[in-house]
Amino acid sequence: MHFSEHVAEMVHRRWGALLTEVGAEAAERYRDGIPLPRRHLANAGEQGIQSLHFPEEIGGEGVDTRTWGTVLEEVAYQCPDAAFPVLLSMGTGVADILVSSGRPELIDRYVVPIITGRRTATLAFSEDADPFALHTVARRTPGGFQLSGRKDYMTGGLTSDVLLCYARMADTDRIAAFVVEHDDPGVQISPGGGIGFSSSAMGSMTLTDVRLPKDRLVDIDGTQHAQRYLNSRRLYLACLVTGMMRAVADRALTRLRCARRQGQALIEFPNVQATVGRMHIAVQATRALLHQTLADVDRGMADPVFDVQISAAKHFATERALFVVNQAMRVLGGHGYYGDYFYGAFLRDCTGLLCAAGTQDLLEINIGALVAARPITGTMRKEERP
Repeated sequence: MHFSEHVAEMVHRRWGALLTEVGAEAAERYRDGIPLPRRHLANAGEQGIQSLHFPEEIGGEGVDTRTWGTVLEEVAYQCPDAAFPVLLSMGTGVADILVSSGRPELIDRYVVPIITGRRTATLAFSEDADPFALHTVARRTPGGFQLSGRKDYMTGGLTSDVLLCYARMADTDRIAAFVVEHDDPGVQISPGGGIGFSSSAMGSMTLTDVRLPKDRLVDIDGTQHAQRYLNSRRLYLACLVTGMMRAVADRALTRLRCARRQGQALIEFPNVQATVGRMHIAVQATRALLHQTLADVDRGMADPVFDVQISAAKHFATERALFVVNQAMRVLGGHGYYGDYFYGAFLRDCTGLLCAAGTQDLLEINIGALVAARPITGTMRKEERP
């Protein structure tokens, strides 16, 4: 059995019933903008999804990055509600970077409850402004810090207990990373929103003189800390969107096999077959890049701060996902527009991924700059080099 097939079977065997339960009211939640119920993430924690990638000494199973990334891809494929894998991966992303701090107090207080489903977590970074000139300010106080400002867009903000928050230090003008809890005095969280992911509990946060003890400071070099988080986030976004893309392609193919036009099955039309071929190529190329990248990460070949291949995988997966849903809409006709909410939801969600964890344009600039600075290697003859 191929590795991906083995993981798919494991996901279905261990968590298939949970994913079916989560997906039962997905369409209604998405339509009405109702947040994914917290009980689903709690159940996932009890059943061991969140802890899968974490060390055994804190209750995890210690699986490698390739396995964890493939699990996320498969969960996104098998679960009709994209909010579930998105929120699950946001929480584990926060837990993962807190583990990397090596601080037992952060691991005991936050990581263990997050990976067992007893607490939820997300990132508090975006301010609809230059990410390296944050308006949220932290001031030193006796015994700790005081934070004031606003975060405009937080995936899972309405239902998260723990928020990994970045603020500009008033005395140094440098960015630092803190842990904020949703019930800290001075924290106010309100509904937010965007184009897609309408059931992902989007929220905004206002911080008014929020006092934090000094042990809530996670990293004084918040710029590099945030880049490490975002680098990892790009990798797992590529996993999620690949699984979602596979679901769209398979859903469209199922419809095309049963729909008929002028007495003939749609799938028998040459132009429809060509479209299905283009979608298949896009899916397989994306999976190939993703799984090579996951394997390279496990081999220690990735830059932890900004990795070219990880960023390329996220960029490519997003662009190919938008291509696949466009192709599906072209051949599905009215069914894709008004007959099945799934395609419109996927289109809106993937549009949001154009700016997630760094805009596509910014990724292109950074990738290009890094590649341009590398020495040329390979088989190019000396006389062919510029």
